Amino acid sequence: MSKIEKFRSFMHVINVDAFMLYSKDEFLREYSEGLKNICSFTGTNGLLIITKNGKCPFFTDGRYITQAHNQLDHNTFKIYTIEAYDWIKENLSSTTKLGYYSNYFTISNIRKYNGICELVPCLDESYKQDNNQQIVLHPLKYSGESSQHKCARIAETINKEEAIFLTNVDSISWLLNIRSEKTLYTPHVLCRAILYQDGQVDLFIYGKEQDSKLGDHVNVLSIDKLESVLHGLNAVIVDPETTPVNIINLVQNKRIIERVDPCLLNKAIKNEAEIAGMVDAHVQDAVAVTNFLYWLDNNVDNKISELDAEIELLKQRKRQNLFKQPSFPTISAFNENAAIIHYRASNNTNKTIEKNGLYLIDSGGQYLNGTTDITRTVAIGIPNKEQITYYTMVLKAHIALANAIFPSGTTGGELDIFARQHLWKFGMNYMHGTGHGVGSYLSVHEGPQAISQGNKIKLVPGMVVSNEPGYYIPHNYGIRIENLMYVDKKANNFLCFKQLTCVPYDKRLIDMSMLTKDEINWLNDYNKFVYENLKNHMENKEWLYELCTLDSI
Repeated sequence: MSKIEKFRSFMHVINVDAFMLYSKDEFLREYSEGLKNICSFTGTNGLLIITKNGKCPFFTDGRYITQAHNQLDHNTFKIYTIEAYDWIKENLSSTTKLGYYSNYFTISNIRKYNGICELVPCLDESYKQDNNQQIVLHPLKYSGESSQHKCARIAETINKEEAIFLTNVDSISWLLNIRSEKTLYTPHVLCRAILYQDGQVDLFIYGKEQDSKLGDHVNVLSIDKLESVLHGLNAVIVDPETTPVNIINLVQNKRIIERVDPCLLNKAIKNEAEIAGMVDAHVQDAVAVTNFLYWLDNNVDNKISELDAEIELLKQRKRQNLFKQPSFPTISAFNENAAIIHYRASNNTNKTIEKNGLYLIDSGGQYLNGTTDITRTVAIGIPNKEQITYYTMVLKAHIALANAIFPSGTTGGELDIFARQHLWKFGMNYMHGTGHGVGSYLSVHEGPQAISQGNKIKLVPGMVVSNEPGYYIPHNYGIRIENLMYVDKKANNFLCFKQLTCVPYDKRLIDMSMLTKDEINWLNDYNKFVYENLKNHMENKEWLYELCTLDSI
């Protein structure tokens, strides 16, 4: 019996007509394997509806459409880029019973389907949480603010309400200055918390109750105590965007006030210590990545593979003092694999990096003092004119955003066109955001800010964002250039970006005749910034100097 047929048997038992599955787990983490187990999809954004018969509709966005077509069985699944809501509204009726796992969908996820069909919640009890979290304190020299001060500051936003129930694990980890050294890619602690009006916190953790070295303001409890404590409240604030349906059911008889998690914006605005840490982490990371590029340049004749390169880059990062682990699965992609926006090399897809082509490496590191994310596209062999032209167009888009000066109050959505204009004028585009927020030794994909169409969060000094325009030709190659940068103040209430990433671009792919004088000046300044940061750390300073010198092009 296939996995789909087995699941349809389960649907028959619980008496539903269709069942909705999501790529996130109960902590809304990006790297859950729920969909992989039933349909082989490994991306971070997918929604599957299992129907009683016929092909099952699968929904994802433009970043993953090629990947979905490669990974899913076309005889079993039909792939859409439309919203699942649109399909459900058109294909289901008010009498259709749609099942879903209430521990994986938030209040906001589910609310939009009310009235369209009959929603049938159930719990996925097969999920087993790893209780060995190895929780550690995040030192004040890296966090820049004590947990007690953060709790008092955030508690002021509660106003007259009794408490706020926090379900976002990044928010809680930031608020209490705690991290887990066992959690893959993002070192957040898997937990729940209640913050009271007086700044006191009940922290509910999975696994053994640990000695509370978190301060007198934190009461550490087992997750088993969560329900009874919630029942003791008269009213509670929740964020419908981050609170799973099964948890809100625990407080059904209480007065529920819906409000955005106040930690989100505060966490996004980095303090001086966090910015200083990000600067240092990016120098460490640049040493690793640039030494890797030197290794790549000297080993392409040895028939290395995508996986060989991925291993080498991790080896270089491990040489850095504060490195802990990768911040996401590395994208090591040659030629047509690079056209798959979120490709991940495997034994089945692993290509040899040889002859002529483009190699794309998108990777990041978790350092005790910061989180990194960088993409470089480099020439293997001799690039052709088309590749040079497209790369230079993407570089122009990248520089336009990096060089932007904008008034206070500008949103990330308003800046997205700074980059896209350089591709739109030629009828070109890319099916992903131009930039995302980044945490401080936390999630590499952190909101609420983003350089993305429709994002309405105002950019504020201290926010860290990526700058990653790209262009992809399916079955041929892909180009992406990504730096991290932070928002800084200019004169007269204007803002700008300061670069964090300090890794050279591949000048073999730059057509200088396509760049304006201002773009060349920016590139020269950036190359000086790279060279000054790296010259005393590189294995080959002469090679670095050559890479950072535009005059020789």
